[in-house]
Amino acid sequence: MNEKALEFFGALSKEAREDSVKLANNTDFSELDAKFILKYANEKSHILDLGSGSGLIVNKIYPYVEKIVCVDFYQEFTKFIAKNEKITIINEDLFSFNTQEKFDIVSAFGVMHYVNEQEAQELYQKYQQFLKPQGGGLFIIKNQFGIKETINVSGYSQEQKREYYSQYRYIEREKQILKDLGFEIIEVCDIYPKEANRWENTHFWAIVGKLA
Repeated sequence: MNEKALEFFGALSKEAREDSVKLANNTDFSELDAKFILKYANEKSHILDLGSGSGLIVNKIYPYVEKIVCVDFYQEFTKFIAKNEKITIINEDLFSFNTQEKFDIVSAFGVMHYVNEQEAQELYQKYQQFLKPQGGGLFIIKNQFGIKETINVSGYSQEQKREYYSQYRYIEREKQILKDLGFEIIEVCDIYPKEANRWENTHFWAIVGKLA
């Protein structure tokens, strides 16, 4: 599924705008995303942000932290991220990225539903090693999840006018995946207002896992 996601965003990148990574029309809730991350961050925090896109979130939080490393495959998107000494941009696939650094927070907002369960387990395990062990680093994930079951979407999207693939895993299953990898779930937040949840079978949640 990661390959299909790269193809989807590759096509989208050819017409990149600052807000083009927000796929649903008139649904920029990045202010709420930023506030949620900053609830767990401070001026000393080092953050590794996965799938940063055009920086709608990063551009709002970098003034309040010490460092952000942004990982996103497409330079066409990341060119919109603020130019600041606190920010490092790496244009690489999430599965191939590597670093010797340790971070207080790894954030993945609007990312994990573009990979299947096996790929999600691989990414969680991979990025677990980049969290600071002292005091317990945090993995913060936000996207749509299945309310009662896992929802697989594959096919042509009228809204996007192109092929679209997603796996909205059952929220309880996603929590269990993280627990099985040694994370303690410290918060599952109903992060957005009611109108943001447009579908009956999926819902936006933010999950905060602490490195045990």
